[in-house]
Amino acid sequence: MNRSLCIVLTSLALGACAQLPVVTAPANSDFGRTLYYARQNVDAGNYWAADKLLDEYVRTHPDTREAKEIAFWKAAYMLDPANERGSLSAGIAALDAYLAADSAGWYRNEATVLRRTAVVAQGVSRPATTDPAATAPTGGTDTVVVVSRTRDEEIAALKDQLAKSRDELAKVKEELERIKKRLANPSN
Repeated sequence: MNRSLCIVLTSLALGACAQLPVVTAPANSDFGRTLYYARQNVDAGNYWAADKLLDEYVRTHPDTREAKEIAFWKAAYMLDPANERGSLSAGIAALDAYLAADSAGWYRNEATVLRRTAVVAQGVSRPATTDPAATAPTGGTDTVVVVSRTRDEEIAALKDQLAKSRDELAKVKEELERIKKRLANPSN
């Protein structure tokens, strides 16, 4: 028993002296860093720099799973209304290409929802683009810009519209009176 106690104490002492491996968090991957810096550029409004970062990742990591997923982010940033270089039609085409390229894409569900949303937005924006007061030219993009008017501007616009309606009504009244007189005197 003395011998087994000595063995147990020695084992415990040696076990206490042994170093356990230090567990460290894995370093961020190039993919994670690229997405992080691309998002920072997008947040700063620098879509061109974000696009170049994503293109560089694809160039330096060809034929990788992550490189295929870059297509989703490029399409998403293209659809962003704040992106002056993007457009709904180009973003939808990019999402179509992403969805067609890989049926097991990491962002497939997000791409599908984003595409459907973009198609609806495109349908909403087309009739609105015929009204020059409701849209602003953005260098060939089809992004709708909502014009916000103050209350005074709205009142002035409504007064102008009312004045035009009154003028039209007066003209219609004059024409109606002319027709009445003509019908009352058929000999003229």
